[in-house]
Amino acid sequence: MAAAGLALATQIVLARNFDSGTFGALSNGYSLSILIATFAFHGVSEVMLRRTAPVGVAAGIRAACLLLVAGLLTAIAWTILSGEVDRDPALLCSFIPFVIIQGGITGGMLAFQIERSSTGIAAWPGGFQAVRLGVALVVLSLGASAIWIPLGWSIALIPMAWIGLSRLQATGRWKNDASSMPGLRLVRHSFPFSATRLLEFAELQLPIVLAMPLLGASDTGRLAACLAIIQGLLLLPISVFQRLLRPRFHDWSETDPVRLRSFGLGGAAVMLIAGLLLGQALRPFSASLLSTIFGEDFSTYAGFLEQMTMLVPIWFASIAVNATLVSTRMADLRLACQFVGITILVVITLLSGDDRSSATEGLLRGMFASQVFLLISGVVLLLKARSTSSRT
Repeated sequence: MAAAGLALATQIVLARNFDSGTFGALSNGYSLSILIATFAFHGVSEVMLRRTAPVGVAAGIRAACLLLVAGLLTAIAWTILSGEVDRDPALLCSFIPFVIIQGGITGGMLAFQIERSSTGIAAWPGGFQAVRLGVALVVLSLGASAIWIPLGWSIALIPMAWIGLSRLQATGRWKNDASSMPGLRLVRHSFPFSATRLLEFAELQLPIVLAMPLLGASDTGRLAACLAIIQGLLLLPISVFQRLLRPRFHDWSETDPVRLRSFGLGGAAVMLIAGLLLGQALRPFSASLLSTIFGEDFSTYAGFLEQMTMLVPIWFASIAVNATLVSTRMADLRLACQFVGITILVVITLLSGDDRSSATEGLLRGMFASQVFLLISGVVLLLKARSTSSRT
């Protein structure tokens, strides 16, 4: 929750000191960088978390680099086709070092997960967000341009990335002399997890990326402010189910699948109630929150934020359910379901129309339909796995 607060504080500082258009461009660049880094590093991380045998340093680097190049090329193609590259190419390019440095940040989180260190798992994202906030404050106090925000993040995070990779090597899972699978084979094993984690993060970041060509930078900034508030709430189930409990889920998938499934269904029910309470508590204050926290320019999206609060309980429960689908078979099925869910989001959004009202309504409908599908499909997969287990 501290990390969520720091992340929200960073968004507030940027929104209040830049105009909505610049804030929208920064939010778009940050969302793209998170999606690329997730695809490049999280799949390899999941493979290393599941394997007891160490992975060679060279093989791990080659696999991550291949996935990174694929992610960067896809992002470049999107920015060209959508016309985003014409708006501020220098600002977009300044996020590339920030993408790369997240390899070390991911390595640090993996090390804490391998060690089953609850303190480290909880504190590491907080450190990352604290650095982001500190850099933003320094850059703004110096009166530097927006391009120095992502560049400053990259420079300031180098020590943290180095510590993360050093800790990962200390666990013994990433060794220079390890006789492990070749890099291309590691890519094949990592790809399903990379794609799954990418689609998980796309649920949060893709609306901003889609909004940029549809709404323009200023409205994207206002939409990003709404999503920043919602993302702050979503870090509760994400921190618990995707980070803190992730290592246990992998263990239970091998040793106690019945417990894993019961925990997933029970956790989804608890998160549904928690999300409903938090969403309804936030709903009456949407306009005042946006104007007070981000500025009067953002209050025009109060209606959008009000409608998004209705999504919070579904989002909470969906995160809890899908985080427990970690076995190889369930991960493959979850990947297929998440691909369908993201396709639903993209298709409904792109078919909604080009004007501001139609585009924002399309984004809302797309997110709602996508999350409902992901929740229902996740519950069905858990129940199907339980019935299969009981027959055996």
